[in-house]
Amino acid sequence: MKKKTTPQDYAKKEKPDLKTGSQLKKPPKWFYLILFLIPVLFFVLLETGLRAFDYGYDFTVFKVVTDYHPDKLFLNPEIPYKYFYGTRSVPSALPDGFDKEKKPNAFRVFVLGGSSTAGWPYVPNASFPRQLKRKLELLYPENNIEVINLGISAINSYTLRDFVPAVLEQKPDLILIYAGHNEYYGALGVGSTVSLGTSRTLINLYLWLYNFKTTQLLRDVVSWVYGLFTNTDKATEAGNETLMAQMIGNSLISYDSDEYHAGIKQFEGNLSDIIEMTREKNIPVILGKLTCNLRDQKPFVSVKADKYPPADEVFNQATEELSKGNINNAKKLFLLAKEYDALRFRAPQKINDVISEIGNKFNIPVIDIDSVFRKLSPYELVGYNLTVDHLHPNIDGYRLIANAFYDEMKKRNLLPKGQHSNLTEEKADSILKANFPFTALDSTLANYSIIVLTGQYPFVPKGTPNYKMLNYKMSNIVDTIAAQIFNKQLKWETAHSKLAEYYLNRNEIDKFIREMEVIIAERPYYDVPYRTLAAYLIDKGYIEKAIPYLKKLDQIKSDFFSNKWLGQVYLKLNEADTALPYLQKAVQYGEADYQLWYNLAGAYYLNGNVDLAITSIERSLQLNPKNPLAINFYNQIKGLKQN
Repeated sequence: MKKKTTPQDYAKKEKPDLKTGSQLKKPPKWFYLILFLIPVLFFVLLETGLRAFDYGYDFTVFKVVTDYHPDKLFLNPEIPYKYFYGTRSVPSALPDGFDKEKKPNAFRVFVLGGSSTAGWPYVPNASFPRQLKRKLELLYPENNIEVINLGISAINSYTLRDFVPAVLEQKPDLILIYAGHNEYYGALGVGSTVSLGTSRTLINLYLWLYNFKTTQLLRDVVSWVYGLFTNTDKATEAGNETLMAQMIGNSLISYDSDEYHAGIKQFEGNLSDIIEMTREKNIPVILGKLTCNLRDQKPFVSVKADKYPPADEVFNQATEELSKGNINNAKKLFLLAKEYDALRFRAPQKINDVISEIGNKFNIPVIDIDSVFRKLSPYELVGYNLTVDHLHPNIDGYRLIANAFYDEMKKRNLLPKGQHSNLTEEKADSILKANFPFTALDSTLANYSIIVLTGQYPFVPKGTPNYKMLNYKMSNIVDTIAAQIFNKQLKWETAHSKLAEYYLNRNEIDKFIREMEVIIAERPYYDVPYRTLAAYLIDKGYIEKAIPYLKKLDQIKSDFFSNKWLGQVYLKLNEADTALPYLQKAVQYGEADYQLWYNLAGAYYLNGNVDLAITSIERSLQLNPKNPLAINFYNQIKGLKQN
């Protein structure tokens, strides 16, 4: 009789025989390597393909922008999109160029910060980095001064930290930092609409990963899916807000709250990282402590708390104490009112404390900008005497910041190594103030910006019409052209050119020159404004006024135009020895005409070289045999030669 088979018997039969080696073999090591490499290869190919098809943005920090200048590097115009993903308004990068290859005589300074560094509400010419640059150029004419303004509105220490490795690659001689007001509502701040939480490690990792097109693709897909469920009415409403209003995410951040301390910690960590990176490369840094409007800017939002009084009550007490002449009490109360303001567009005092602490820790210079402002303010309380709103300086304020950084550079022996000019600093400041490249058009444009900002939330209750803008009356051509710039109907340079032409047609030459000089100051390496200005001046008979612009043009882009007109202008001024080399260069161009050869003949003759004068006049006559002046001149010098 057969024995009945049990489940255990089947199990025994299926068990591998260890002695015969019938067990399953372990996969080789290369098998695991392939498993690892397949997804890696997929992402490499995906990234390569996205780059080949130019998907998304190029977040290289510095790049050549051919629209500006083909031989210089600029802060990438696309870089703000890295930090302002999803916002309706994206601030712009300033077009401050510097040489791709640093010249031996170059003095290169990078300036990091937010809108106050960028110079808001003014055009870049009024910013403190530009004012510092012009001062250094005047005092150190032998040096190639490069002060590159990296200020962007509504950025904070995350963006600054992200910039620094690329900045260090460009061999700076000095880095200046004026930042901290945007730590809460600036891009990626703890209270911003563009936020990823409070982990510095994760946010800085994200910024690194976002340089890859694959990460951009992933985020675009997520945003597209999210957009399917987004309220379009709210999105449209946000599109009408200022950037300042759009950046308010977690809008209320009470004094001494968790979010309050998170913002301080965020700033301290990122600034420490920045200084560590600069120390590794042995690049000097100067930090600036922040200032703001205490006296004339009431708190944006007041909240009741168990431990602290509402900000508006403290502000009212401060105003009352000031009216009574109790200045010291008023100062303390105005500062507390700012500290208790739950809408943190003005940096808390703790940010300045952190700047001082990091300066002491790393033994780097710190300048107290707020102290500079207070010394020049009534009752030592900064208000609209040096600001235009809650914190942005006016033109005098920006000049003070520029001079404060200059003084510290001088104190620390961080100025250019070239020969100092014969000018005293006082005389230089006087010249710079008299020739400040800023006109009524720029002032009006800045006024528009201030009206738009301060006429909306958070300066007025949300939903309130901008009565400042509604009540604004345009009265002249400057107002009209400024409005066209503001509404993006005209580019800034085009608008100044248009106004310059208006003045030229009215024979207001000084105003014409002023408008063109403003464009030149903004784009000093761009040849067209020099060319346009010189041509108009020559045409109107102001030949001596044209010389400085022709000479600068010849330095930037020596060509037929610059050499021809420099030669002809100097010849007309009876400076034949100066004219000759320019005319010699000019005739080498294909555009050289009979008139130019005629002028060259005159220059040779006046310099005592009759043979070359004859050769040149003969060439002129070949191009125009009927020119009576050339015929007479030829006969005259031939007669002298024969005698």
